[in-house]
Amino acid sequence: MITLPQNPTLLDSVIAAYGGIDTWNKYQTLQAHVRIGGVTWGLKGHENALQDVVFTGALHEQNSSWTHVFEPNTRSVFEPGRVALLNERGDVLEELRNPRDSFKGHTLATPWTKLQLVYFSSYATWNYLTAPFHLLQPGFQLTELDPWEENGETFRRLEARYPDTFATHSRRQVYYFDAQGLIRRHDYWPEVLGGSSATQIIEDYQTFAGIKTGTKRRIYILNDADNHYQPEPVLVSIDVLDLRFHN
Repeated sequence: MITLPQNPTLLDSVIAAYGGIDTWNKYQTLQAHVRIGGVTWGLKGHENALQDVVFTGALHEQNSSWTHVFEPNTRSVFEPGRVALLNERGDVLEELRNPRDSFKGHTLATPWTKLQLVYFSSYATWNYLTAPFHLLQPGFQLTELDPWEENGETFRRLEARYPDTFATHSRRQVYYFDAQGLIRRHDYWPEVLGGSSATQIIEDYQTFAGIKTGTKRRIYILNDADNHYQPEPVLVSIDVLDLRFHN
């Protein structure tokens, strides 16, 4: 269970905008039917591996699974220190321990094994679908930055320093919130891609079981020099077709 800090902060108002901590704490897992595309998967040698998949994740700890990944009857398991692929009987087909170590020296163009793709897509999707609530977990350092103006809107910004034990893109990430308190942009520097700069643009919010979620997500190259992103190419696209929360 996650609790709010005693002194009100920007994150408190954001949590309320997403449905509130009490609603979030009612549930233990989420299940999302998603369609994932973008140029990244082809560069990595696995085009269309995630074009029609189901993601199941725990809400309060980092573990998750994909079904229909690579093959119709294949599923994956993920936790920060281990990923595996299983057949329909639950037999382990492939396994990789300490998966993050396998990315040393990688760039955006370095091909991935199936298990490396599972690791990246699992931690990333878990981070995306549990934000902003996971920022309340122990070990985070949060700092409000100066506002940012973009496309006629002003966004409040929150810098998050992630714990070393957390499976995520980078230790430092920046979230941009609109006037309603919703995340509209998310900047990060994926270590498993050599620290290249990226931003996630989030749109088409819907409410599922009392929790708001952006159902259209597009990830682009970020230009650190001016803090603007390039509209092409789309590195990763995520469309949430359905989302359910379970006790």
